[in-house]
Amino acid sequence: MPERETRRALAAVGGAFAAHAIQAGSLGPWIPTLTDRAGIGAGGLGLALTALAAGLLVGTRLAAPAIRRAGSRRVVRVAVPVLAAIFAVVPAASSLPQLSAVFLGLGIASGVVDVAMNDAAVLVEGRARRRVMSAIHGTWSVATLVGAALATLALVLDVPVGISFASVALLVGAVTLPLLRWLPAPGGPPVAHPVGSSAAGDEAPRNGVVLALCAIAAAAFMAEGTALEWSAVYLRDDLGATAGAAGAGVVAFTAGMAASRFVGDRLATRFGASGVVRAGAGAGALVLAGALAVGGVPGTLVAFALLGACLGPIVPLVFSTAGRLARGRGRSALPVVVTSAYTGSVVGPVVLGITAELVGLRVALLLPVVAAVVIAVLARRVDVAAPPPG
Repeated sequence: MPERETRRALAAVGGAFAAHAIQAGSLGPWIPTLTDRAGIGAGGLGLALTALAAGLLVGTRLAAPAIRRAGSRRVVRVAVPVLAAIFAVVPAASSLPQLSAVFLGLGIASGVVDVAMNDAAVLVEGRARRRVMSAIHGTWSVATLVGAALATLALVLDVPVGISFASVALLVGAVTLPLLRWLPAPGGPPVAHPVGSSAAGDEAPRNGVVLALCAIAAAAFMAEGTALEWSAVYLRDDLGATAGAAGAGVVAFTAGMAASRFVGDRLATRFGASGVVRAGAGAGALVLAGALAVGGVPGTLVAFALLGACLGPIVPLVFSTAGRLARGRGRSALPVVVTSAYTGSVVGPVVLGITAELVGLRVALLLPVVAAVVIAVLARRVDVAAPPPG
């Protein structure tokens, strides 16, 4: 692919990731307002968020046949506007059934976009003949922070919730939709076969690789979800941090993750994807275990930042491998791996919460340590379909 086309394709894929992330980041700060408008409490919110999670899982499964029939380019160009339209009407929900229904739709659209935009990123990476997936996911992390900041600013300025959601949807359309015309079309030169395999391959080892990638993705999303959803609770309730310091745990983790993703491609090119995944997971396990053993607010904030930096490149590298695996036969392992990742993000924090009730949050937070160890053990599978050398 010529350099000019590569830059355009990267901008288009980055636009799709930003569109997805800004809306995801904008939703969280408005949750209390949405629950008030719907007249529900914590239990009702739990049901609505379950509908959102169910929609994400359904969307990732619907994406696979859609991409096979139409290609990721068409799927993204249709699904991003649909996602923006659903996002714009979220504030209209005035009851639990309505909020659950709109969250279900939001989750389905988001899941479809997630798989399709990652598939497009794999196409760009293959044709550019260099690693770019981690940096693209870094764009997602930064855009998530931007979305959260915009929503928080709207709350501070007392902007009506409906206007805020509509403005985000319009912003997504105005900024990203013009870029999507540069998304890579399907076809073109084939991606290299998995390292160490023949053209035909062998189904048993191939299935074993897919299962390993699914386990890594689920474990990584579980660890990420735990840090995002439980770090503030741990800092406040167990370490006695102020509300501001507790919230800083989420910011520290997200910032560390974003920063590491922008260097993840270069590290993987130099040391190999499996080396980066193994080192990141192992270091993350040690950092979190050490922070839990020592305690203290300042050290824990630093630990969450380092944990984000350690985990940041793992998911992009796993998705890159999954997108290449079995691609020559018209199918990709990416949809099932993304679904597994979302399953980990849903199940992990729930299991951790139940465990915390039984043995305390500090002990329960060892679960992500175990997840990181699992990732380190399975890391060698991430090099099974390395991108062609640049």
